[in-house]
Amino acid sequence: MKSQLETFNLRRFDFCDFGCSNGSSIRFGMNVLKGRHGFGVDIDAKKVKATQSKGYEAIQSNFCNLSLPDKCVKFTILSHVLEHLPTLDKAEKAIQNAVRISQDFVFIRGPYFDADDYLKSLGLKFYWSDWSGHPLHFSIEHMLQCLEFLKIENYEIYGRNLVENSNHTVIHPISSLKNQHHWNSEQHDRKQFLKFNRSIYQEFFCVIWLSDRAKVDYARSLSNKFLICKKGFLFPILI
Repeated sequence: MKSQLETFNLRRFDFCDFGCSNGSSIRFGMNVLKGRHGFGVDIDAKKVKATQSKGYEAIQSNFCNLSLPDKCVKFTILSHVLEHLPTLDKAEKAIQNAVRISQDFVFIRGPYFDADDYLKSLGLKFYWSDWSGHPLHFSIEHMLQCLEFLKIENYEIYGRNLVENSNHTVIHPISSLKNQHHWNSEQHDRKQFLKFNRSIYQEFFCVIWLSDRAKVDYARSLSNKFLICKKGFLFPILI
């Protein structure tokens, strides 16, 4: 009997979403990145069904070693998925696979973990930094390590949605219980007001450019973004 992947008609799609969860990233791929028709991949059968219930197509498979043909889609999305993987090695394999199957670019984003130590020194934390569902605190430093290992020549990394002080609801006192969401005064412990002396963000995103045919403006269209680093000359950034 042929597997689901073997019977999947890839010619109908122009992008892929690794870790599709409930289909929201496929919608993002169409509405923001301007993909025509995308499909999701998730190892969790329940999430595949959730994506399908929203009217999108998805297959159950492990995207860390997915056996899709090289350059079979224009772009691949990994949105808030790497932090759910068990190890950095798995994240690296997922990015490598995304690069392999993509023609134009790979779009990666996730929660910002790079300020964990800084916030801890102030008696604070991001609410997502001690979620039990986030075993891998995939940082920008980790992203750079993966890009260097994979010999990626053109990329951009941004921080998005600046968090300027401890009043922001993504900030909790370190005494808060694990697996919380946004802070509110009725549910959580009090926290001291502090203005941060460094730039910290709610999320990061990285665009790996693979072709000069890529639609640059679409991938750069997210608001409230701040360039952290870039490499390559494929698409100059006007400042």
